[in-house]
Amino acid sequence: MSLLGRVFGQNSDPDRQQHQAQQLARNQAWDTALTNQTLPDFVKQRLADTKSGKLPWISTGSVGALLAQRSHGIYPLGMVSGNCWYHYGYSWTRGHYDGWHTAIDRMRQEATLMGANAVVDVKMTATRMEGTGEDQMDYAVMGTAVRIAGLATPRTPVIATVSALEFARLMESGILPVGLAIGAHYNWHYSYRNASGQGTWWNQELRELSDFMTDIRRAAIGQLASDAARIGTGVLARVQFSELLRGEPMENDPRQRFLGRHIAFGTAVLHEPRRHISLKLKPVFSVSDGKMTPVMPTEKEII
Repeated sequence: MSLLGRVFGQNSDPDRQQHQAQQLARNQAWDTALTNQTLPDFVKQRLADTKSGKLPWISTGSVGALLAQRSHGIYPLGMVSGNCWYHYGYSWTRGHYDGWHTAIDRMRQEATLMGANAVVDVKMTATRMEGTGEDQMDYAVMGTAVRIAGLATPRTPVIATVSALEFARLMESGILPVGLAIGAHYNWHYSYRNASGQGTWWNQELRELSDFMTDIRRAAIGQLASDAARIGTGVLARVQFSELLRGEPMENDPRQRFLGRHIAFGTAVLHEPRRHISLKLKPVFSVSDGKMTPVMPTEKEII
């Protein structure tokens, strides 16, 4: 390799061809796997190596929560994720719902292969690429796959936005997280008036836009409730996002155009007041004698 090639990080032709061939093979493997609703072999191997301890696990939770998890019978297995670049045509509302759930299903596949019975502390992000317009978006989710003692092994891992520690405390109170619920709604608003308040010096409520966004939020929350009703009786840890965009005037149409949308998601739960689970807390310190006396775990308690 020439000195100039080394300075600018250029590879020789054989190296570049090999890299391109490997990248093409990975892309083809992903395409085949997604078509069959599964994961490529190299992803399955990575998950198996993480599960066995050959690779280090990664957690999305806080340090404090991690330190307190073991006393509640929670054991992190590793970080899992899923994403979906989605194009929506006839309905942004339906497209948003489908895009999120596709990404969640792919994250759930990873968690299942790791032997998890729950995925906690789930984070959700949506990204638009510059120049692609408003008709497509990348939906991405990631969280920590865990094993939770006392949680009956479900057919597929439970997905939750709450932390692992919050998950265990909810179980103790007879509130069982059962999955993720999503609500989304969008609509266009057209106005002949100066609905945006542009050019005015007065402090005032823009009532027309207030009513418009209120209707959108209520519709999204209604969809969230309907989605949660499929699997639970309530929603916790709800996260919401609103956006109002002003569109360019259309030809031969003097009206102002506004695009409003609202997204809401949270952890669906089943509330069982009579159900109480004891997770057998293992104390780290005892203060019964007024002193901070360490309590060493037994060999059976050490995992």
